[in-house]
Amino acid sequence: MAPQPNSRKKSRRSLGIFAELVRAIDWYDMSLQSILAGRGLQSFNRTQSVMLIHIAEGIIKPSDIAHDMGATRQNIHAMAKPLIDAHIIKVVPDPDDGRSKQYAFCEDSLELRDTVIQLLKHLDLKLGERIGKDDLKALKNALASDWGECITQAP
Repeated sequence: MAPQPNSRKKSRRSLGIFAELVRAIDWYDMSLQSILAGRGLQSFNRTQSVMLIHIAEGIIKPSDIAHDMGATRQNIHAMAKPLIDAHIIKVVPDPDDGRSKQYAFCEDSLELRDTVIQLLKHLDLKLGERIGKDDLKALKNALASDWGECITQAP
């Protein structure tokens, strides 16, 4: 069993917000995968989870997913292949551009998608119980804020 992120807290250096965001993603992903496994449902690796979250959020063009994840379209297609082979997602024509493709959930995986969405809401509630509803709301607002374009220069 993987160690819990908090168990290493004492030995961690403070690397700022980025390190805390990584820890938060670890907490969500490990919690989600643990619950899925406990229910005998298919679990996914971190990259697959991130891809599926994008698709569930309506980001369905491989180029858009690649841009958001900082990957190439070829990498996205390679990462999608196991999900396609497992009948979780499928490639469908883009209705706005006949030359392009996009991803959609397979009909057989819609129940799993809905279960994951409910589990993520459950994790939000549990996190709110642990850190307080006001802090949870502030966290969500801060993360949902427009951060502007990526920083490309440093002093």
